[in-house]
Amino acid sequence: MPILLTNEDVKRLITPEIAVEVMKETYRSIAGGTAVTRTRSQTFAETSREGVFVELRTMDGIVPSLSAVGMRILPDLHSWPKVGENLRYDKIPKKNGRFLAFDLIFDLDTADLQAVIQDAYLQQMRIAGAHGVAAEYLARRDASRVGVIGSGWLARGVLSGISVVRSLRSIKVFSPTAANRVEFAKDAERELNVKATAVETPESAVQDVDIIVVCTNTIDPVFFGKWLSPSVHLDSISGRDIDDESFRRSDYTVLSMREGKCNEGLNFFPRLLRDKLAARFSPFTRPIRWETYPELGEVIIGKARGRNREDEITFFCNNVGFGAQFAALGGKAVALAKERGMGKPFSIDEWYEEVR
Repeated sequence: MPILLTNEDVKRLITPEIAVEVMKETYRSIAGGTAVTRTRSQTFAETSREGVFVELRTMDGIVPSLSAVGMRILPDLHSWPKVGENLRYDKIPKKNGRFLAFDLIFDLDTADLQAVIQDAYLQQMRIAGAHGVAAEYLARRDASRVGVIGSGWLARGVLSGISVVRSLRSIKVFSPTAANRVEFAKDAERELNVKATAVETPESAVQDVDIIVVCTNTIDPVFFGKWLSPSVHLDSISGRDIDDESFRRSDYTVLSMREGKCNEGLNFFPRLLRDKLAARFSPFTRPIRWETYPELGEVIIGKARGRNREDEITFFCNNVGFGAQFAALGGKAVALAKERGMGKPFSIDEWYEEVR
């Protein structure tokens, strides 16, 4: 029977160290041509609530070396509020004040459903793994000081992944809400055993550091190329909140996957909504030559280089998520759960059909 794995289950099963190794194999397999993936599809429509849109996001992938087959499904409500000078991309909770997102994991040889997994912690560890691998190849070996713009759930994931591959000594964090950045700093000190400080401006966060992490919900730039200095490694969770000058000033930029451009996915919405939503998707039409940059998987297999000078500015742009990441981590979680007798079994025998 398939099993249900909760976020708490996944937290016990998948450590940042495991996430880094699984993501490294995932990127390696895609670049080597043995794995397959789809970047996310985003299907939009307008709801009866003014300014609120329903979005169905899906992505899937198969990584045979990890016996991983999976699909991620996110039915969300979204709005684009303006906070200060920046347009944000915000999720709206369901009526019960909670969110719904899950991953389906299938057996590689039989195609039977193996598990349904709550998505939040798997998402955080997917981020931890990808950004940890990127820092391993692109950040200086002695990088130990990190500046963070953003104080959310995923920023915590980025730091946990980087801490696997680099010995961190200090963290500075900025976000517009003082209470959030203070709480983030306290949690980082406790969880990563480093000195962490909340600062009052984004410029303060990114001065005199070795690694810069930009992880926000905005679709307007909050990080600017003029803040880059020699030898720094810039790490962006989406690329949407990084200005075009950062791409020009970076000596060496690596993408998660060229196909996704800038968190574009395959966006579908009714024809009458195209004009209304056009401004929200303006980052996707940026004058950036995405096809000229190498992918992280190509760096791992040696098709593209990693950092080769101490003084060069490197930039990992996690420009798009893709299904193989969730298939691989979900498959690993299921394998470990079976070894440890974890997960709640449930039956879907009545779902099987005689015709197709």
